[in-house]
Amino acid sequence: MSMKKISILTGCLFTVALSSCNFLDREPLDAIGKDQFFAIANATALEQYCNDFYPKLIVGYGAPKSYDWGMLGEDFTGDDVLPWERNGTSFGLATVPSSASGTQWNWENIRACNDFLANYEKSPESEEVKQKYAGMILFFKTLDYFNKVKAYGDVPWFENVMNPGDEEMYKARDSRILVMDNMLRDIDQAISWLPKKTDVTVISKDAALALKARMCLFEGTWRKYHGLENPDKFLQEAYNAACELMKPEYGYSLYEGSNPATAYHELFCLADQSNNPEVILSKAYDPGIDKGNNLTRQIFVGETPLGMSKNCADSYLCATTGLPISLCNCPGHTVHTTLIAELANRDPRMLQTTATPDVNDVDHCYYMGGLAPNIASVTNTGNPSRCATGYPIVKFYNAAEYSASHYQGTEDAPVFRLGEIMLIRAEAAAELGTITQTDLNETINKLRERVGFNKKLELAVPFDDPVIAAAYPNVSGDNAKLIREIRRERRIEMFAEGVRYDDIRRWKCGNLLTAPRLGIIIEGAGYSEKDIAALKETVGVNEDGALTIYEKRYVGQSPTPIFEDPKHYLSPIPTDEIGKAPNIKQNPGW
Repeated sequence: MSMKKISILTGCLFTVALSSCNFLDREPLDAIGKDQFFAIANATALEQYCNDFYPKLIVGYGAPKSYDWGMLGEDFTGDDVLPWERNGTSFGLATVPSSASGTQWNWENIRACNDFLANYEKSPESEEVKQKYAGMILFFKTLDYFNKVKAYGDVPWFENVMNPGDEEMYKARDSRILVMDNMLRDIDQAISWLPKKTDVTVISKDAALALKARMCLFEGTWRKYHGLENPDKFLQEAYNAACELMKPEYGYSLYEGSNPATAYHELFCLADQSNNPEVILSKAYDPGIDKGNNLTRQIFVGETPLGMSKNCADSYLCATTGLPISLCNCPGHTVHTTLIAELANRDPRMLQTTATPDVNDVDHCYYMGGLAPNIASVTNTGNPSRCATGYPIVKFYNAAEYSASHYQGTEDAPVFRLGEIMLIRAEAAAELGTITQTDLNETINKLRERVGFNKKLELAVPFDDPVIAAAYPNVSGDNAKLIREIRRERRIEMFAEGVRYDDIRRWKCGNLLTAPRLGIIIEGAGYSEKDIAALKETVGVNEDGALTIYEKRYVGQSPTPIFEDPKHYLSPIPTDEIGKAPNIKQNPGW
């Protein structure tokens, strides 16, 4: 049996010993006791215990055999990906949940992790084997806590096994300072215990380093821009972890694909990431064992139509000049002419992320067939797909495996990849004020070279872009322009990988989420007069002729996005949980 199939299946095998982790709340009458379990647990049993966490914490393209958008759907909250229906969080429709169900305020995983860590030494296996699986558990505990800190800020830190009635279960929140210090300690221990990667679907030393880099960048920039103590400590840890993973001994390099014009798109369409030199950890899918994803079909059919926002599309640089399109003065860029001209001659990742209606561009027409984008059900262009904005998303779309049937997607999802690690290194160094041209050449400029975009980012950015300066007004100092350009690069390279909303919040730039949600300029997009009239009547356009998406369709129903400071930088704690633990205080504004 392939490792891919094993990694999918083993999480379902161990119900007797684990009882879905419910034994931490009560001793199952029909299962072996946990003390007895650990006393006889061999390597297979320890591994199966760890496997229970993969489907719970590793998002990928969503759960197998589901309509879940996975990491792409996580970007619905931000300003890059716009679904046809308003995202509740972005439009101020979110309310305080009554229970922890479906939220990050759930402690099942932490209880299960703590129970393992309290008992794994009882196993008769060798110390090396036991530490390997304890390292996996520390990885999952850190990941779960990272999700909680991002959501709530201060959270209770639980070190010990908890049982019903224990007073500790109802403790007040600990400061994120203490929690993050403990997380850093735990992930460092995981790194020291885990072996290097041998299976891309299995937690390894490499994956733990990647998680450390991601969480430390988040915390370092959160502290810097939200005014908390010692941001440089975490920024330096992020930089060091990224540099460690980039050492030749780890063997990673950027995926080159068949050619630069398609390499970036191909990266996300591989059925097996095990031989991809860029991917550090992936989530496996296999319709052959009834574990396929639904992503290609959903993108094409558009049961929930979505698209790239105009604001995001406008962030891609001009390929001829290397300048922002507001400054390049190229026909179709600075001044709109046609949609084809707007999309042409840009950072090559643009047409590997969204499709052009130019039928002559065989590499980047994808499913458009030379037709104008079908705006949900408003237009009737003949294009069978459905899009919310007119910028149809093709990242993750694999034409070869489109099927009228659901759950046939085979693509494995990159969870951690070298491209992100490069971006972390560059951003951390820039925020620390220690960045060198070597840092840029080994990170940002390699990402550009991969797609044939040969305009290098220099330490001294040779232009002043008023658009990006307005987007990030709280960036200051000698590196301000460079930091903003690294953020531009991150937005482009990591599009729809579920990081944009977190980025905006850690940079304390909630202002970005109040901007109008816009789509394409419909004139020159290839629509008939009848379709143009229908779009203006049903969807509406702004003064530039760009689709307004929500404003006309939701008149009187919060048509514009909302972001309240400080309220929306954190999530609300469920009311039931505050009722159970009166020492828990609600986050500001909720």
